[in-house]
Amino acid sequence: MTRISALLILLVAACAQAAQNKPNILFIAVDDLRPELGCYGSPIVISPNLDALARDGLLFDRAYCQEAICCPSRTSLMTGARPETVGVIENYTYFRDVSPDIITLPQHFRAHG
Repeated sequence: MTRISALLILLVAACAQAAQNKPNILFIAVDDLRPELGCYGSPIVISPNLDALARDGLLFDRAYCQEAICCPSRTSLMTGARPETVGVIENYTYFRDVSPDIITLPQHFRAHG
């Protein structure tokens, strides 16, 4: 009986440890913001909370997009696929209409806890 108890305790501890090792991800996307935040050295916007997040987290100093218009660019960001691959090359196409089975970033996160 003690072996089973010990095994159960180890299993619970391993599961708890695995849950603790998953990173917390806060994904912030703001349309048309540009780098007008204090963390980028701009005096235009006073942004102490975003500056603190940038200081303690990950701050991108270069950003590239697949398309220069909103919907294809956002679709590419959320799916990891090029706009042409997904079938969204202009702002009036809903990606689920042309690629209903593609996995998005939120779906990937949900599936992996």
